[in-house]
Amino acid sequence: MRVQEIRDVKLMALGVDHRTAPTSVREALAFDGDRRASSLRALNRLYPQAEAVVLSTCNRVELYVGGDSSEVMPNADNLTTFLAEFHGLSPDAFASHIVHYHDEGVVGHLFRVASSVESLVLGEGQILGQVKEAYQAAVETKTVGPIFHALFQHALRVGKKVRESTGLDQGRLSIASVAVDVARDVFDSFADKTVLVIGAGKMAELTLRHLRSTVKPGRLLVTNRNPARAQAVAERFGGETRPFEQLGQALIESDLIISTTAAEQPIVGRETFARVQRARRHRLILIVDIAIPRDFDPGVGDLEQVLLYNLDDLQAQSDLNRQGRNQGLVLAEEIIERETSVCLATLRHQRHAGALLHQLGEYADQLRQRELDRLYASRPNLSEADRQAIDYMAHRLQNQFLHHPRKALRDATVAPQHPEHPHSLIHAVRHLFGLGD
Repeated sequence: MRVQEIRDVKLMALGVDHRTAPTSVREALAFDGDRRASSLRALNRLYPQAEAVVLSTCNRVELYVGGDSSEVMPNADNLTTFLAEFHGLSPDAFASHIVHYHDEGVVGHLFRVASSVESLVLGEGQILGQVKEAYQAAVETKTVGPIFHALFQHALRVGKKVRESTGLDQGRLSIASVAVDVARDVFDSFADKTVLVIGAGKMAELTLRHLRSTVKPGRLLVTNRNPARAQAVAERFGGETRPFEQLGQALIESDLIISTTAAEQPIVGRETFARVQRARRHRLILIVDIAIPRDFDPGVGDLEQVLLYNLDDLQAQSDLNRQGRNQGLVLAEEIIERETSVCLATLRHQRHAGALLHQLGEYADQLRQRELDRLYASRPNLSEADRQAIDYMAHRLQNQFLHHPRKALRDATVAPQHPEHPHSLIHAVRHLFGLGD
């Protein structure tokens, strides 16, 4: 086998993500539930010699395919047509949003995806688990082989390495999540705390979602000028409502207040909240005012045992978190670039070693069969049982003799010596056994 043929590992990734396609397109192309396994089986029927993985999240839908040569692989038009036919769509509905990567570009892109560098929120941790889930689904459907085993396992290691060594996952970026982080810094436990959310809009719901998933307060109160909206939000997040006319009493009961209304003027002044604090016996209270304009008079923050954060405070913290992640991004890019070279070398050497292993096995089979034929020709009186015993012994002897050379060749692909050249052991084995290129 010629060296060029050995190196002919072909890779392609094609799909849409949050940068190239609107939500409607991503939803139309998504592979939810059993549809992912069905799509993998359909791809396998169309391209039985190619390996395939389907990654489908709320922010991206991507098909990954790989093979030993271009002949066994679909091209970009093939995969676009597959997406359209599988989902019963016209290619014109999404073709302008499609992006695709080839060979080295696939490796770098997958590593960036697994490391959350391509995520809507830089450093988010969910994507690594989603890449792992996509790979495991393909393993269960038996649409991965040596190429994608090596590629996706390497991608999972890179994603973990980036998260552990760059700090990309440190510090929240959204205002709602920063607000919850502030609360966690103030209170050690929330099991005995009452949280009051003033407002029932999108920001209130986003903040409540973060609260429920992280701190789990002991009691949750929701108040809004529109009682029906307050009731709907409270039911969705396991809280109880308070009439807006009884806001003063709700303030007295609370330990953490998150205010998100759209009022044109502050709804709580300094003197009003001073009376609230006296009724609360000046217990520590945290107020996170993320309304525009502000719901609480800035003077409220001057009162004893009152911590008041407004949108500017939270935005400043979010910007600091983003700066920290941007610094980590430089290191992440360096890791991804380095690991991409290592992975490409591993895939290339895997093909060299695989071809040589096949050639070595054929060479040993020919030697064994030639010597057995010679033996049987000189011993025509051997019984069939004797011949079977000799065949079995010769086969075992061959496997034992080749065990260590085979293992050494496989191990050599795990840590290639040089990205551009075959491992020196490959040349040594060819020379020792008299095998050609």
